[in-house]
Amino acid sequence: MFEQILVAIDRSATSKQVFNCALSLADGSATNLILLHVSTEEDSPIMHSCFQHPEDKCIDLDSRITPQANETCQREWEIYKQEGLELLRFYAKKAIAAGIQTEFTQIIGRPGSTICEFARSCRADVVVIGRSGFSNSRELLLGSVSDYVVHYAPCSVLMVPTPVLAANNSPPFSPQSDWNDNKCVPVYSGFQFNLGRQ
Repeated sequence: MFEQILVAIDRSATSKQVFNCALSLADGSATNLILLHVSTEEDSPIMHSCFQHPEDKCIDLDSRITPQANETCQREWEIYKQEGLELLRFYAKKAIAAGIQTEFTQIIGRPGSTICEFARSCRADVVVIGRSGFSNSRELLLGSVSDYVVHYAPCSVLMVPTPVLAANNSPPFSPQSDWNDNKCVPVYSGFQFNLGRQ
């Protein structure tokens, strides 16, 4: 059915549901699964802590500590990127073990526009993406990556619903946890159809 399936993987607990839905769409050797992780500097642990509690942070421009601070930031950023690649490798191994041709890439950028641009460049037939899991009010204020992709992707979008999570209460991602709790919801021009497996 689909030749090129682009799967937007992130560090949330919903990634396994997104991945399972993508696997259910894959048709053996006729399908190429492309796993994509978009890294943003704002999501890195060191930057995230600054955005969470900016009143606790101060920037000291003392020339003696600036190089050390830059090195620390760079080291943390490299660790963060490596963790993203490890996540992609984990899912790629699962897909390959299921007999699906799989490749993966990690790109630094804004998630919504990066996913859409990459979908266009790889000629994806469908993008599989999870919903943010935020409450409606928070999503209204912040927007969501999935909403952006639904509106601007150059192909069909399969949106995987996730439970609504309170701010800062996202469960930690554990790829080894249960793999059978997925439901798929394709979104075409704003309509949702439930394709959950029994």
